Amino acid sequence: MKNMRFVSLIGLLLALAMIAAACSSDDAADDTTTTTAAPETTTTTTVAAFDVVAATDEYLSAIPEGFLAIGDVQVFKDGVEASDALVIDVRETSEYAEGHIPGAVNIPIRTVTQNLDKIPMDRQVYIYCKSGFRAATTLAALGLVGYDNVLSYKPGWNGWTEAGEEVSTEEVMAEVVGAPDVAPEMLAAVDAYMSTIPEGFNSAGDAAKFLEAAGAGAFVVDVRTADEYAAGHVEGATNVDIRNLAKEIDMIPTDASTLAYCGSGHRAAMSLPALNVLERASSKAYGSTYDSLVEAGAMVAVP
Repeated sequence: MKNMRFVSLIGLLLALAMIAAACSSDDAADDTTTTTAAPETTTTTTVAAFDVVAATDEYLSAIPEGFLAIGDVQVFKDGVEASDALVIDVRETSEYAEGHIPGAVNIPIRTVTQNLDKIPMDRQVYIYCKSGFRAATTLAALGLVGYDNVLSYKPGWNGWTEAGEEVSTEEVMAEVVGAPDVAPEMLAAVDAYMSTIPEGFNSAGDAAKFLEAAGAGAFVVDVRTADEYAAGHVEGATNVDIRNLAKEIDMIPTDASTLAYCGSGHRAAMSLPALNVLERASSKAYGSTYDSLVEAGAMVAVP
């Protein structure tokens, strides 16, 4: 009887041991955690390269009739008064000091792109110089970097004084209005030209000098419209309307000096910043009329 109880007790202990072992295995299984690493996610941001040619074309192709120039002194005066416009004299400081349009501030042409914080984008701006050449160049430079509120007073200081208008020698300080939001790539390209303009402001000189340079092998580009060109042009000149300069820039060589002319010199001077941004650095413009070239002996061709 005792033996049977002993055997039963041993059987009970063995059963308990087996149960404990099973529980221990379950607990061990529960404690084992398999960790799977999440795949790494890589985000690539692609920034499109700034397209100087496209940006230049956007400005040039949108130039309106009149080419952003005011030719009449009374229209200019009325426009300034009506819009409380800012008038900028882009002549040299010494020229400004000798006399300027009353109320005008002085920002010499070579410093314009370094003083954009003084040129508002939300207020009418007029630009003038001595004869209109530097003003037209500045007009286009500002247009290329994004200003759409700028006009040039084409007759310039010469036209103002010849009309007997009031003259001032009182300096007017330009107000700082804050740096504009412009494309840094275009600003750098335009500034590289504007800040290094040499003496003479890349004018091709008088008619005789223009024709001499053309005769010596310079590439001559007529930036007037196709209709103007068809009515008569300097013999050998290639027609590239200023509005199409960016689209047709391959028509202008990179390995030759370029001479630009138009009807009055205004568009030719406007073309200079664009030609330089488009890597036609050896460019000059004729700042007088097409008729004066003809009078100086330019051979005229008609298609």
